[in-house]
Amino acid sequence: MSSQWNKNIFVTREQIREYDRIAIEEMGIPGTVLMENAGVGATGIALDMLGNARRVAVVAGPGNNGGDGFVMARHLMAHGCDVETFVTAEEKQIEGDALVNLKILKKMGARITPVLSSDHASRLGGHLQCDLIVDALLGTGVNKPVEGHLAEAIAQINQANIPVLSVDIPSGLDADTGISWKAVVNADVTVTFGHIKQGMLLYPGASCAGKVHVVPIGVPAEVSAKAGIQGRIITEGDVRERMPRRRVDAHKGTAGHLAVVAGSMGKSGAAVMAAKAAMRAGTGLVTIATTQNARPTIESRCLEVMVETVIEKPDAALTDKDVKKLSSVIEGKTALALGPGLTTAPGISALSMRLLQMLEIPAVIDADGINILANDPSGAGRIIAPMVFTPHPGEMARLTGKSTAQVQADRIAITRETAKWHKVTVVLKGANSVIASPDGDVYINPTGNEGMASGGMGDVLTGIIGSYLAQGMSPFDAAMAGTYIHGLLADRCVQRIGKAGLIASDLIAELPALQKDWQL
Repeated sequence: MSSQWNKNIFVTREQIREYDRIAIEEMGIPGTVLMENAGVGATGIALDMLGNARRVAVVAGPGNNGGDGFVMARHLMAHGCDVETFVTAEEKQIEGDALVNLKILKKMGARITPVLSSDHASRLGGHLQCDLIVDALLGTGVNKPVEGHLAEAIAQINQANIPVLSVDIPSGLDADTGISWKAVVNADVTVTFGHIKQGMLLYPGASCAGKVHVVPIGVPAEVSAKAGIQGRIITEGDVRERMPRRRVDAHKGTAGHLAVVAGSMGKSGAAVMAAKAAMRAGTGLVTIATTQNARPTIESRCLEVMVETVIEKPDAALTDKDVKKLSSVIEGKTALALGPGLTTAPGISALSMRLLQMLEIPAVIDADGINILANDPSGAGRIIAPMVFTPHPGEMARLTGKSTAQVQADRIAITRETAKWHKVTVVLKGANSVIASPDGDVYINPTGNEGMASGGMGDVLTGIIGSYLAQGMSPFDAAMAGTYIHGLLADRCVQRIGKAGLIASDLIAELPALQKDWQL
């Protein structure tokens, strides 16, 4: 962990509680100081949002989130703003540092309006005659649907058609899962303190948070390590420092040799895209191993790639001849990519499991490769090679025995558990893909866009990760770098061609330009 504060770390609900506890109890930083720092940091961003406007409504709850709102109200008043503070609890329900700051507001003669019932809350919208709403209702402790007058207050905030700044987290959002339950504030801006909460990186939570600002609150960087925080958002710097670079005397044999076991009748394009992505990502040699009926099509579309047949009849039982061919597929290769367009026919499944159990080189497993593993859990347990799994949510559901909805409802925890259980690196694809190592480290990828909802994108990712494995990167580094670059390629492409027409091969075509810009 860096000795400097890192805004790219994300935290769970329990980790931020431990972070605050260590800061207060072990470091001796008073809670009022942390609350003051948080409120001051958020006030600066609120003033930027206001511009020349000056009318603000602060809607505050009874906890520390409300206390942050009270601090903001005071500082906004000091900057000449016309502030009305709506408090959703009686004063006797407010305690600790929040109560201290509420009493200061009262002594300042601030306008404070109680909102203590659903009837009061239903009329709140009529009082929100302002230029900015500060949502300081609820913090990171929410783990169930918000009800009663607080839910009504959230509804009134959302209906007001006024810019909203949420304090620390949009009220009603689950800080761990990103679930928005029944009532959640839809913020334009969220100012979060210390570290971003992981639920704000996961959908639908990310949609509720708007633009997120992470501000420090005066806590030493070592507190993050003590709190057991393991999550990071990938940065360009993380990726660029890990990228393979060719020696001056490099030749095709020193830049890795990737075997791509992929493709079948009607799905040869998946193998082609994975192989081409691997070549464009810098692999010196690529060999596609495929079915007999897919081979002619693949050969006609891949000029730089070698092609071999590994199975003649996908539905037939595995033969000694097939096993012999498997050995030749592995021989001399530095990494393997398995799965794109492969199908789960009996012969293909048997071949894939035998191949993976023979394997000692690193491999990336995608698509039907994941489905084959899911269908043979005991066989999967006999694999010893270093692996990267790249499932989409449906494939992850089959791999874990859960439903797709369950996977999507707890993406980070399920990805981490799967990585630990299988002792592999796992990339759970989707908006803000999650990458987990067998040791429990988790990174979230910030690149990519909705234009990637198009066939073949996963095949390109498999080829890029396979390329980095073949060039000597560790499984976790290859997965992290490959996922980041995959999304970044899409972001670059949409600047030229838009989102609706983006296709997977556009990303492959963009790879050389990105690598040139990075001086690779």
